[in-house]
Amino acid sequence: MRRRLPPWAMGLSMAPLGFYFGYISTAIPILLSARGISVGEISEVSAVAFSPTFWAFALGPILDVRFSRRTYAVIFAMLSAACLGTSTLLVARLTLFTMVVTAGCVCAVLFGNALGGWLADVNEDRHYDQVGAWSNIANLGAAGLFSALIVVLVRRMSPNSAAGLLAVILLLPTLLLLYIPLPERGTRRVGDAFQTLFRDVAYVCKRPGFLLGLTCFLSPTACFALTNLYSGMGADFHVSERWVTSINGPLVALACSLGCLTGIWFCRCYPRMKVYVMTGFGGAAAAVGLIASPHTLTFYVTWVLFYNFFQGINYTAFGALQFEIVGPY
Repeated sequence: MRRRLPPWAMGLSMAPLGFYFGYISTAIPILLSARGISVGEISEVSAVAFSPTFWAFALGPILDVRFSRRTYAVIFAMLSAACLGTSTLLVARLTLFTMVVTAGCVCAVLFGNALGGWLADVNEDRHYDQVGAWSNIANLGAAGLFSALIVVLVRRMSPNSAAGLLAVILLLPTLLLLYIPLPERGTRRVGDAFQTLFRDVAYVCKRPGFLLGLTCFLSPTACFALTNLYSGMGADFHVSERWVTSINGPLVALACSLGCLTGIWFCRCYPRMKVYVMTGFGGAAAAVGLIASPHTLTFYVTWVLFYNFFQGINYTAFGALQFEIVGPY
């Protein structure tokens, strides 16, 4: 019998999703900006590449068809790794690059959906704050570290070697999936899975706090979308690429991780919904501070890190709130 991972370690298995999101939000703006592509064009690429985060859920029913959640998580992690590696070879062909990155994001989102539903099934409510915090340390923290690693490897290695190594690194955390117990529910046929989609949605809609949670999630209160642009704004603040990579990579990873851990305390002391909303206002204040401050390295570092600290707290509340609303199947 395999040893069962503790809740915090289960959360870390979400790292492949963070790796891919870090690629889109931080590494891509740095790589494209170095090629002279404007912030406006970079924002368009980021918007398209991130679009699966709000529509790929419609493909969710396939995760209950035939194979286990573990199998689907591994398959989609492999596909997203292949797309990431391939896309690093296509930076000069922006349209094709965007298409491949977007396809990889679909796979990364389905990986996250397979794992997220799985973790909600095998953990109790008292562990949701812990799983949510460490899932987002793996998501946001890993995103910062991996994005810096991408820039370094792409700059210093041959294109094919960098692509292959990055794909392998993205897949390494999937080894943790071997030590997460599978949920008790079985698999279904394709027709049954899609026929019950609306029934499952109706089931979640009846759970306590659903409408209020949905309202919060749909509002721009805590979207933290500027994260996708900060790494492409370094030149506006007279910051070199080396500093931009360091700030938006390791330092952002640290700020986000500290925020995620701080979020555990906040979620235990205050309602998760309030924490989610109030940290959104904190992030907004940091964004306004960046806009209003002189365009120097000091202010760039300060406000970017504050913004990401609030994002870490927010995402812990977001993850815990998700688990609370969805609950065990």
